Amino acid sequence: MVWRIHFTTEDLARIQVSPTLGPLAETVLAMKLIRSYQMQPRKMFGPWRSQVGGKVTRRMKALTDLIPAGSHGVDLCTLTGEAPTIEQGLAALLAAPREQMLLEMGLFDRWHRLPASAWSLADPGAREPLADAMLAAHQALIEPYWTRMLACLEAEQVIRRRTLAIGGPDRLLASLQNERIRWRPPVLEVLMCNDVDLYLEGRGLSLVPSVFTGKVPNLIHDPSHPSATPRLLLPASGERVRACGLWDGPRSNGAALAALVGRNRAAVLGAVADGCTTTELASRVGISIAAASQHASVLRDAGLITSSRHGGAMLHALTPLGTGLLQAG
Repeated sequence: MVWRIHFTTEDLARIQVSPTLGPLAETVLAMKLIRSYQMQPRKMFGPWRSQVGGKVTRRMKALTDLIPAGSHGVDLCTLTGEAPTIEQGLAALLAAPREQMLLEMGLFDRWHRLPASAWSLADPGAREPLADAMLAAHQALIEPYWTRMLACLEAEQVIRRRTLAIGGPDRLLASLQNERIRWRPPVLEVLMCNDVDLYLEGRGLSLVPSVFTGKVPNLIHDPSHPSATPRLLLPASGERVRACGLWDGPRSNGAALAALVGRNRAAVLGAVADGCTTTELASRVGISIAAASQHASVLRDAGLITSSRHGGAMLHALTPLGTGLLQAG
């Protein structure tokens, strides 16, 4: 079975690339992976699961009621949309219309019965336990890793935007192809468990990378807002997940940060601000490629940039820490 996303010329011109739906969406997806452990890529998530497996507590019951074991759960990501902070995500969750909540719960309940306790959460005035459960899950599953996750997802955004700028929308969609995704112009096919035909009709499509969507893409489309741009959540590259060291222990950045003192590395950090290859970095700063590579290595060790191979080149992007340091300077 397959999702077929139909593009017009206008849709191709309106493709967007976003870095993330935010920490609340990743919290929901992370809980889904825990509740459906057999569906997750164990090689990628094994270390994370071993670190958080004992941290799912009774405080999270309202959330786990909406994500029964062995299922993908109610589509809370459609309800909350894009939220850059956990506070904004919780506010969106508390404010979601009752009718929309009931619609998403009803769609899920057709395939997997929800417990009776879940239905009481549809009333906006009764969602405080759900918000508290979501906050607890975020603190346990996402918060310790969020800075590195955001760096990984922003690197994905840089690569996709670069592909779009250089090769156009057709090249970008072709670059998504894997065992689950096929680009057969003008239709993007995503192998899933049901058949869906989505005609974009001039709305375009937003491509959003995600760490915890696992191997399975996720289409976020709210029928109650027909003019809104649909979002396609795509798994972050396993190579970039490894490069960002998402599940590693705390890093010691003191020595590397000390090496940043001076104008040369400040210039290098500024040159990486909108993403660049090592060759472009050397050209922007006026140094040799070897020197640019060495500076990038120090910045990467300090947690200020992330580097990923893209084609035959190494592409560099700022991490949130690097962005903050650059803005402070």
